[in-house]
Amino acid sequence: MAIRVLYVHGIGEIGGAETDLLALLNGLDRKRFQPFVVCPSLGPLITEIERLNIPVYGITIPAWRKAKDWIAIPAVIWKLKKLIHSWQVNLIHVNDYWWSPLVHAAAKQSHVPVVVHVRQQIESCRVRQYGLTKPASLFAVSKNIANVLLASGVDPQKVHVAYSGVDLQSSAPSSDRESLRNRYGLDSQQPVIGTIANIFPRKGFEYLIDALEAIRQTFPNICCFIVGKGDSSYLEKLQQRVRQKGLDSNIVFAGFQANVYDYLNMLDVFVLPSVLEGFGIALIEAMAMGKPVVATSVGGIPEVVEDGVTGILVTPRDSQQLADAVGRLLQDPQLSWQMGHAGRERAQRCFSREQAISRIQTLYQAVTVQ
Repeated sequence: MAIRVLYVHGIGEIGGAETDLLALLNGLDRKRFQPFVVCPSLGPLITEIERLNIPVYGITIPAWRKAKDWIAIPAVIWKLKKLIHSWQVNLIHVNDYWWSPLVHAAAKQSHVPVVVHVRQQIESCRVRQYGLTKPASLFAVSKNIANVLLASGVDPQKVHVAYSGVDLQSSAPSSDRESLRNRYGLDSQQPVIGTIANIFPRKGFEYLIDALEAIRQTFPNICCFIVGKGDSSYLEKLQQRVRQKGLDSNIVFAGFQANVYDYLNMLDVFVLPSVLEGFGIALIEAMAMGKPVVATSVGGIPEVVEDGVTGILVTPRDSQQLADAVGRLLQDPQLSWQMGHAGRERAQRCFSREQAISRIQTLYQAVTVQ
């Protein structure tokens, strides 16, 4: 009989964590695992889950540590308990640790094991605040996160590294770089860099904007794409920064894009300027497309990018280092090609979607037979 797995996620928009969840749902061995999902009723995520013909229930999940949301918590716990019972759930997978305490409270009386994906770079204090010693298992997306969990007192038998993966067929390099460039009115020889990430302060976009000001001194027609959506107030600050620096013609805020591979395909260099990063799945997508990358050496990023081999790692919050690294790759096409080729090989070897899903399914099996 298939193991009935309830997935709980509290964000309705689609970013890296949500893309990873959708990939897992789509790739599960349905003979062994039957998925059910709880997520917000608004946003593109629930629509994508419905397209997979997976039972899904829309709930707005309150923040655990915000006093204004406390009044809603008992009702959500009660609803989750009802769903656990009606769907006859055998295992609950919380797709990020933010919702772990609430889900654990709902699952406790039903004696259903809970596993929690830890996707964000995490501090020891949060391990305690979110009760991460309680779940049956923790899936850390990087060794860096796993080490923090272990140092914070989590039982080593509960901590497992589970790297995310990408669809290597969908992300195969393409020779058609011009169609999207033409849509944006870009010249075929114009240098184009960019990033794909949710618009949140931890992604460090302001340092990319400042770096672009320096890069433009050597490449006046440089164009940078920022693909994603998120914190509207932070986005407004970034757009104001762009205007103040006179970079309006050099930066495109492209918003959320369902197909990021077309955008990755037209880039010469992929850049991830994060100040906090648990893993960085967009880096793998870029590497799988054969793109050289420049990223900050924070969190799990050094586990993805081999510095000097598949890309260049720089100090976080250092716009000049970021500018120098991007400029070096733009000025040396041979080096860019070598790093892009090495990145593609590394993605194939270490970060395929099949490997990632197989790892999760093995961990599920271990938890449910305990």
